[in-house]
Amino acid sequence: MPLQPHILVVDDDEAVRAVITACAAKAGYRIDQAEDAAGLRAWLDHGGIDLILLDVNLPDGDGMALARETRAKHDVGIIMVTERGAPDDRALGLEIGADDYLPKPVYPRELLARIKNVLDRRAGPRAGGNPHRHSFAGWTLDSAERVVADAQGCALELTPAEFDLLSILVARAGRMQSRDQLMESLGSAETEAGPRSIDILISRLRKKLADDLIETCRGHGYRFTAKVTKG
Repeated sequence: MPLQPHILVVDDDEAVRAVITACAAKAGYRIDQAEDAAGLRAWLDHGGIDLILLDVNLPDGDGMALARETRAKHDVGIIMVTERGAPDDRALGLEIGADDYLPKPVYPRELLARIKNVLDRRAGPRAGGNPHRHSFAGWTLDSAERVVADAQGCALELTPAEFDLLSILVARAGRMQSRDQLMESLGSAETEAGPRSIDILISRLRKKLADDLIETCRGHGYRFTAKVTKG
């Protein structure tokens, strides 16, 4: 199953983050949150973000400056979400590289329309690349073709459950996932043996890829540590 676009909402207002997260998640997008500039940079370092919903006023940085910084370093969509809705503010946001500018309060229908428009535009010729392809540590995972290949294009032999688990880990790179979370997401017959089945699949993946790509969070679960890029 192809990975859904990954959206990061960056806002210091917890209520705003909750509304946007609920709306985008209900529409089927993968969504995570950051409350400040430091959180935004940490997510960008991990890679795999397709679109940022960025507030202008953050406790540790100016959103306009952050948008300019982000555009210079990362190929990612940016929608400014802010109470500063004056024409000059909107023009500045677009001039520094934002794809769109959405004033608060945020209305779900308008938000989803703008998200879709930006993602659709970036999936076209300007963005380029394959939206189903994710690269990490010399490997390429194509979720549409269900193939993992090395730098020479040689396909890695994986069982369906191994591929599905790797896809989940890649999509959530940098985030700790408990065994229960992975079992629920995997939903495979191979997980009927319980949490131990996840450990077995992880062990197989480590042997076929590299030990250091999947970190064990003792007593909690696993984390995919490689930086992931899309396209």
